[in-house]
Amino acid sequence: MKSVARTAALVAGAVVVLVSPVVAFRAWSGPADPRPSVGAAPAATLLPGDVRDATGRMVAGAVWTGLVEHDPATGRAVEAAAQSITSPDRRVWTVRLRPGGRFHDGSPVTARSFTDAWTAVLRERWAGARLLTEVARVKGAREGADGVAGLRVTGDLSFEVTLDRPLNGFPSLLGDPAFLPMPEPVLRSRDWAAYARRPVGNGPVRVVSNDGRALVLRRDGARDVVVRAVPDAGRQYAAVEAGDLDVATAVPPNRHASMDKDFPGRHLVVPGRAMTYLAFPGWEKRLSSPAVRQAISMAIDRRAVSEGPLGHQTTPANSLVAPGILPGRREGQCRLCVHDPKAASAALADAGGLGGPVTFWYEAGAGDDAWVKALADQLRANLRLDTRLKPVPTADLRRALDKREVDGPYVVRSAAAYPAPIAALSPLTAAGTGYRDEYALDQIGRAESAATPDDAVIPARLAESALLRDMPLLPLWAPHDHFVWSERARGVTADAFTGLRLDRLTATG
Repeated sequence: MKSVARTAALVAGAVVVLVSPVVAFRAWSGPADPRPSVGAAPAATLLPGDVRDATGRMVAGAVWTGLVEHDPATGRAVEAAAQSITSPDRRVWTVRLRPGGRFHDGSPVTARSFTDAWTAVLRERWAGARLLTEVARVKGAREGADGVAGLRVTGDLSFEVTLDRPLNGFPSLLGDPAFLPMPEPVLRSRDWAAYARRPVGNGPVRVVSNDGRALVLRRDGARDVVVRAVPDAGRQYAAVEAGDLDVATAVPPNRHASMDKDFPGRHLVVPGRAMTYLAFPGWEKRLSSPAVRQAISMAIDRRAVSEGPLGHQTTPANSLVAPGILPGRREGQCRLCVHDPKAASAALADAGGLGGPVTFWYEAGAGDDAWVKALADQLRANLRLDTRLKPVPTADLRRALDKREVDGPYVVRSAAAYPAPIAALSPLTAAGTGYRDEYALDQIGRAESAATPDDAVIPARLAESALLRDMPLLPLWAPHDHFVWSERARGVTADAFTGLRLDRLTATG
């Protein structure tokens, strides 16, 4: 009988959690907990060089102070741990650190805290390695290598970075978590698993506990901040409504329309740094005409897909550059992104039509089935195309592109590594389309090697115009972030590259 009673009690408890998810929050903290609380999906890792999701970036932005930070209002890089980052030619960069920097364990922040951490990112093949090898293109940087020719320590607080080519955006790139420092004892021990559970940074916030359900962050002179692992957007939203959570970092599709009523003056949409594109294989003759690709672009109702299958989580594209990239971006560059089925049909007829099946290739298991089907249905209705879907494993798609076996449009996702138009445009030339227009590539090179980021804006715009003219790929939409917060929350600030600024969050009461 005791066993039966115990089982009944357990079942009853499980039912309570299912019908009232807010109970879980009350059990964690109690309704009188004065600490600001944030709901977020669990981070894949808190290892700075391996950060690969929004929660990881959010935590990293508070626990560490990088060489630079991005101003949320302008997107521009501002020196933080660095006292200066200079270069006479935009290829060889000298970094000088501010004196007195310390990690939370009391150890000093030195030049080797950065250079050895970057070497570890490469040696361990972490997610940030691509930024060193493909974006910054540090001389001699290779995944798996235990040394980098382009990194040279010149003093306790200074080091030199040599790139393979000039890149005026290099200082801004250094705001990414991949370039954060790590303490010497950790770098020596290589106990990455323990460090990821309880990371020691050099920022304004320190980790005091992490049990997988809640991450407690301590700030000098302020209340702790609690980041709760709540992957479900609906649970986050309901908990903020009930007063058991202060900030939700996601909004469910069915509550998007009621945000303003539910949280008057307490909601925020933050434009993102990533973009989804539809790319065209340059070797497929039926799709080789820019007029055909332009017709397809005009036939797509981006807003209908964003508000339908994508659940209000994206912003329809009007540029090749994501809207979260503030410096130098220009709205409305893509006039052919405006939905105009009549013009699309006429343009396709003028181009000679598009006969035979049109197969859409995309990554299987990435959650794209519904929106790809909606897009294909639009093209079937507006252009009378025989559209077909082909979901394939990621590795198979890459292999098919390399072998030029892809015979139809395919989905590409790309995120700018730093806030500048050229950071969004340059990766598009490596999207597998085979596009090699000399003028566009020359303007991209001019933008990367310009004397300053401001000087890079004009050649980047010219490159964007050329890409939109030829449309080797067309922009579809950019994911954005949603935040809603309680009446007692203060200082809710976020941007596309860091996310919610945990070090600025406070709460009354």
